[in-house]
Amino acid sequence: MATTTSSSPSVYTVTGMTCAHCVSAVTEEITKVPGVTGVEVDLAAGTVSVSSQGPLDDAAVTAAVQEAGYEVTAAPQQSSGGCCGTCH
Repeated sequence: MATTTSSSPSVYTVTGMTCAHCVSAVTEEITKVPGVTGVEVDLAAGTVSVSSQGPLDDAAVTAAVQEAGYEVTAAPQQSSGGCCGTCH
């Protein structure tokens, strides 16, 4: 079981999201993962930023995205704290 350990959000690339309903479904499912304290979805970029109070179970986040009907297509990246993970 892989975990991400950092105070910075983990950013996942998710495919299949096309509207506000998609954003709501993904947010709702990921919020149920133990330890998750925040979820921000960037529909245009196809990314989901997940904040947690401790180690984050990447498999649980991936399963939550799949439960919502979407697919994680890239391993999580640690956000640098900028607006989109590429800013500094």
